[in-house]
Amino acid sequence: MRDRIRFVSVFLIVALVASCAKQGMPTGGPKDTQPPKVQRSLPDSHTLGFADNQFYIEFDEYVVLKDADNNVLVSPPLKNKPEIKTKGRGVQVKIKDTLAENTTYLFQFKGAIADYNEGNLLPSLEYVLSTGSYIDSMTVRGRVVDALTFEPREEAVSVWLMSVPEAERFMATYGDSAAPAPKLAYATRCDKDGAFAFNYLAPGRYKIFAVVDENKNLQIEPGESVAFATGEVEAKNMKDSAMVDSVLRSAADTEPVELLMFSPNTDRQRVTGSDFTAAGKVRLTTLLPMDAPVIDAGGEEVIWRLNAKRDTLTLWTLREKCDSLRLVVSDPSGIADTLRLRWRSKKGGGVAASQMQLVSGFEMKLNYKSLPFFDTLSLTFNTPLGGESGARDSLVQVKYLKDSSMTYCTAEVDSSLMRARIVYGFRQGEKYEVTVAKGCFKDIYGRDNDSLCAAVSVTKAEEYGNLAVEVRDSSLQLPPRYMTVVQLLDEKGAVVASQNALANALKTPFPHLKPGKYRVRAIVDENANGKWDTGDFAAGIQPERVVYLPKTLDIRANWDFEEILEVSK
Repeated sequence: MRDRIRFVSVFLIVALVASCAKQGMPTGGPKDTQPPKVQRSLPDSHTLGFADNQFYIEFDEYVVLKDADNNVLVSPPLKNKPEIKTKGRGVQVKIKDTLAENTTYLFQFKGAIADYNEGNLLPSLEYVLSTGSYIDSMTVRGRVVDALTFEPREEAVSVWLMSVPEAERFMATYGDSAAPAPKLAYATRCDKDGAFAFNYLAPGRYKIFAVVDENKNLQIEPGESVAFATGEVEAKNMKDSAMVDSVLRSAADTEPVELLMFSPNTDRQRVTGSDFTAAGKVRLTTLLPMDAPVIDAGGEEVIWRLNAKRDTLTLWTLREKCDSLRLVVSDPSGIADTLRLRWRSKKGGGVAASQMQLVSGFEMKLNYKSLPFFDTLSLTFNTPLGGESGARDSLVQVKYLKDSSMTYCTAEVDSSLMRARIVYGFRQGEKYEVTVAKGCFKDIYGRDNDSLCAAVSVTKAEEYGNLAVEVRDSSLQLPPRYMTVVQLLDEKGAVVASQNALANALKTPFPHLKPGKYRVRAIVDENANGKWDTGDFAAGIQPERVVYLPKTLDIRANWDFEEILEVSK
């Protein structure tokens, strides 16, 4: 009996211990979301009389390096990249150059360090040293944005400072492949918002450049996006300094430099594509818009049309079975090409002319199902019409759905032979049924249209808002009769409407706008060509100036809006 009691007691104790062991297991705590913090540096940042060839930065946790070759910047730039590697809970930097005497060097870690476990990135870290008895304390700061959109560039943007004599030499020899690369005084990189800062500069005046250095060769090459200040920039004293993570953060007692980045216009007009898209139909595309193309088809009768952007030409041969074509294409925009084309089936093989079929039929459609009250209802065709152009009477039946009354009206064919305007007095807010019988139109190949019947509703004026923009030059800096281009942009930045306007003249109207948010900008059109022109780095020419209305407009239905856009600098 006593043994049985002892056995039961031992069993209960073991079970209780096992039960306790299953409870209270650690969960690991909250997830670490903080970047690593600097614990110390050897030697300290801001060391004077630096005579070593390496330094070490220790963190509060283990770290990893992220593309250190590109994300660690040194100013003034070194001839040889330093060797950077992790060691213990820190980063060791070995300098492979002989440092200049009495010079302040800044090492910038731009997203180059992250913690080992969670990958939390340290956005920026600076380490500064001096080989002399003092640390330079000047700064230049600013922002780089796109010259047209005023938005930061998505690509990595490098910003460079050069001494004035070196910059003048570089610009004088720009484009000469035998000229030496520019000698940079300082280099940094923009953050995601386009902001940059040069700290710990030597006093003086500099020339400043920004570039998307695609091949990372510390050069500005033709075709690379670039920005530059026309004048010189002067380094100013740093102030409001504060130590954060062993890094001196500072502001400058000067206005930031704004650099407008542009992509140089290195494109040359050329044919980018030409082929039969169907039997008897050729599409020709060009890199830039065409001005006034001249087509010689070697005696073959053809009809051609340009699209709205003038960069696509569609051509139809009047001989339906045409399977090859020799085209001589010329245009003042810079085209002078001879093209030899052959029709091929969709499978890629050639087809004898006797077996050729027109791939696409003759199609007709309405340009609107919901007709804006201020616009025109038209029939559009995918191939030009044959026969006589002009008005076609009694081809279109319009049924007014409110009382079921029906009217036959004219379809007025325009000079392109690919559009016919329906001549009818559609009323705002009403609904109609439009019918076109089969065989009312024939294309150049003698094919009839299919019948068409579609419901059409007409919008009302009160569904739209109206905007008037006055371009004002209060300082009268623009010459008299100087033209600007006023553009209306939607929320995605696409141009909705564009009109030429004189400063200090009549308001520029933008009627019948769909409700929504819009931006307004004006292009100071220096060469009066009706569009924005990019800059020319080799010639030292900045892109045409763009001015934005500071606010976003919320256009509402049945409202009239008036805005003043000031273009004075």
